[in-house]
Amino acid sequence: MDRREFLKRSVLLTAGAVVGSRLMAEGTFSKTPHKIVGLQLYSLRDAMKKDVPGTLKKTAKMGYQTLETAGYGDGKLYGYAPAEFRKMCEDLGMQVMGAHLGRSYTKETDAEVMDWWKQALDAQAEAGCSYAVQASYPIGEKLDDIKLYCDYFNQVGAEAKKRGLRFGFHNHAKEFEKREGEVIYDYMVANTDPTNVMFELDVYWAQKGGVNPVDYIRKYAGRIPLLHIKDEQAIGESGTMDFKSIFDAAYDSGLESYFVEVERYGRTPEKDVAASYNFLAAAPYVK
Repeated sequence: MDRREFLKRSVLLTAGAVVGSRLMAEGTFSKTPHKIVGLQLYSLRDAMKKDVPGTLKKTAKMGYQTLETAGYGDGKLYGYAPAEFRKMCEDLGMQVMGAHLGRSYTKETDAEVMDWWKQALDAQAEAGCSYAVQASYPIGEKLDDIKLYCDYFNQVGAEAKKRGLRFGFHNHAKEFEKREGEVIYDYMVANTDPTNVMFELDVYWAQKGGVNPVDYIRKYAGRIPLLHIKDEQAIGESGTMDFKSIFDAAYDSGLESYFVEVERYGRTPEKDVAASYNFLAAAPYVK
């Protein structure tokens, strides 16, 4: 059994047990779906600031089963203790799978930043996460600037591993620019330890950066276990993203989990996030 199948079964067991017991108590029962669709909660960022329990309930009702957070601060997730937030999600049949968080870094701030990470990673582990991902960093103009962050990410990854987590990096378009003749993304893959650092490819931003995300998924099979599935607005509506080819390549290359992220909206955030779930749930190429 590969890691993706193991994680999928774990999610289904958790969701099935929680949802099943709740529905039986209510006198109804429906089969837990076998297609796991994840959501990056930044997609509902304004709602999460106003009403965390209500927004999570709506997310579960849409059909999402795994979550990636974007609300860590001072040992808490969206203002809740990690265990409390985890229980809130699991009571709704959802699993907290990952988190976006991070700090900028200099050699002078090493001790302070690494202390921050130790507390932050403890919180993610308590919340039940498998992955902790830094979503961006201030990209410099020289390869030495990039190398500094590669070394830093290796350190964070080692700390994550101690807690049973995997640390990774999430791209935007800028990582596909060149510095001193080297593509930044490729340089980062080459200069990070595969045992400490994985990558979460944002397929939309990769395409905006001028590359074919399918090529990168296949090129770095085993290094990109996570994807951000993104479009101009709701997933599948722009017609510019070849999601079938993306998923086909990802399944061939060691995909473990993926998360929908909706950054811009054509309707309301809730409607576009729900439409994104419905698109992927209906897509025959999404397993």
